[in-house]
Amino acid sequence: MLDKEMAQATKLAQQANKRVEKLRGRLLKETEKAHAGLKRDLAAARKKHSAATTRLNQARAAMRSKSTSVNQRRVDDLLKQVQELTDSMGSMARAAYDYAERLVPIRADLALETRRAQAAERAAEVVEKAAKRQRNSTAASDTAAVKTRKKAPAKKAAAKKKTVASRKAAVSKKAPAKKAAVKKTPAKKTAVKKAPAKKTAPKKAPSATAAARAAAVKKSATASATAAPAKRRGPGRPKAAPKQPEDS
Repeated sequence: MLDKEMAQATKLAQQANKRVEKLRGRLLKETEKAHAGLKRDLAAARKKHSAATTRLNQARAAMRSKSTSVNQRRVDDLLKQVQELTDSMGSMARAAYDYAERLVPIRADLALETRRAQAAERAAEVVEKAAKRQRNSTAASDTAAVKTRKKAPAKKAAAKKKTVASRKAAVSKKAPAKKAAVKKTPAKKTAVKKAPAKKTAPKKAPSATAAARAAAVKKSATASATAAPAKRRGPGRPKAAPKQPEDS
């Protein structure tokens, strides 16, 4: 297994080297393009420099013919511009050559180092995967044996937990039912407290009709007692019947 994986790692390294060579060619092409562009810039700057020198010569000739303060200022400005252009052209040329000399080998070295590091990492990953497979195969066999041993106690513990949970649930359900029945008894006490209300019924005042009748009876009795003696009735007249009290 390790021999095969090492062969795969070598193949990957070879492929990485090929890719590095391709990248080197691309980098060279890019540097050549950049160098050509800088050469074009240099040619354009040189043209500008030549134009500026011609203008400067013309300005000097004009200044010699007509020396005035305005012309002198213009000449001074042109001289400053020419000096700045010369300085910039020199710096651009130096930068272009430095870029061409330094950039190519640096990029090539970086690409080579990165590809080598990637190839080494891939080879190490392949070897580590092979070692992990071997470890996993042995660990799987060990864990399977341990699980078979632990299954029986686990089932017993689960059965015990279920019985205890069912008993607790039954006890908790029965207890609240008794408490609810006890709480209903105070309703009867309130019914007993309402009984004294019936005793107050006989205390009501007599009705108006009964009082009127009693007053009429008393008046009739007093009238009969204070009345004058009855006249003598003639022979043959029957006795007058006593007056009865009128019902109001």
